[in-house]
Amino acid sequence: MTISKIDLLGKKFNRCMRGYCPEEVDLIMHDAAEALGESADENRRLLERLAELERGQTGRAPEHVLSSPPDNLRGTLAAGRKIVEDIHGNARREASRILEDARAEGGRIVADANLVKARIFEEIADLRAQREAFEQELRKILEDHFRLLESSGIGSDDGQSGGDFIFADGTEGRD
Repeated sequence: MTISKIDLLGKKFNRCMRGYCPEEVDLIMHDAAEALGESADENRRLLERLAELERGQTGRAPEHVLSSPPDNLRGTLAAGRKIVEDIHGNARREASRILEDARAEGGRIVADANLVKARIFEEIADLRAQREAFEQELRKILEDHFRLLESSGIGSDDGQSGGDFIFADGTEGRD
């Protein structure tokens, strides 16, 4: 299989997430195509020159000079294919590494989020315990205050008992 400058310039690759920079790959492909084109042009000129020289000696150009490409062109094409394969292999390896790094980072983020979540639940439990302790302390203070008022007779004009309010635990209190 032979490849020309036009083949190389027209080659399109599939795009993948976080591969090599497409602009840089395109630039290298363009440079390789230019070098291949220049090499093919020079090869053609040399073949024509060789044909002229042989024509001058024999009067006609030999068939093998114009019909088969030289081995160095085949080698250049093979090297170009190898470079493209290497670029693709490197891009795949880099993409795999990036994907592994992203998965590891995602795992660390999830673990950190779970730690924060656990801390928040602990804080919520602590706040609930504090609220319950505060409510019990407030209830005790109010009950003690109510007993003091009741024993001193303050707050009751007629001395009648009758609940003007009800504590959270269901007991009645007077005003």
